Amino acid sequence: LHLLKNYKMKSIKLLMATAIILFATIANAQTNTGINKVLSAYIQLKDALVKSDGTSSSNASKTLLTAIQEVNMSELNTDTHAQWMKVVNNLKEDAEHISETKEITHQRDHFMSLSKNLYLVIKVSKSETPIYYQFCPMANKGKGANWLSLENKIKNPYYGNQMLTCGKVVETIQ
Repeated sequence: LHLLKNYKMKSIKLLMATAIILFATIANAQTNTGINKVLSAYIQLKDALVKSDGTSSSNASKTLLTAIQEVNMSELNTDTHAQWMKVVNNLKEDAEHISETKEITHQRDHFMSLSKNLYLVIKVSKSETPIYYQFCPMANKGKGANWLSLENKIKNPYYGNQMLTCGKVVETIQ
């Protein structure tokens, strides 16, 4: 009888631990919904810049701006919320500038700081899939610039077809 009670207690404890882990995983996924939408819109913008398409970049940036404005900060975990608050105005400003022009050089200039600030948020938020932080040494007049990607293959948003594969992965965020 004593062994049966111990077995039941261990089973109950294991079941409770599993439930807690599952709940934490679901809660974490829900807290990233807004950030995931921002990242998805950012990737659309990056892909338009890779194609050197100023019109598509402008449109993608409008989608990005909407995603930034729709982030529900009460759903963010503490670290992500703190970092979001530090950069959200800069993210909005860069997205607005990119959306207001079709001039690709100006769009790429703002994409540099947009990428830097979004990286700071992505770095502290949890992601279900790897996100690659990539670097082109030629961008920004030879000072270099970074961007985020969902694939480790380099597709350079700063030079498009001129130097499509110029760059490297400098960090994998998970």
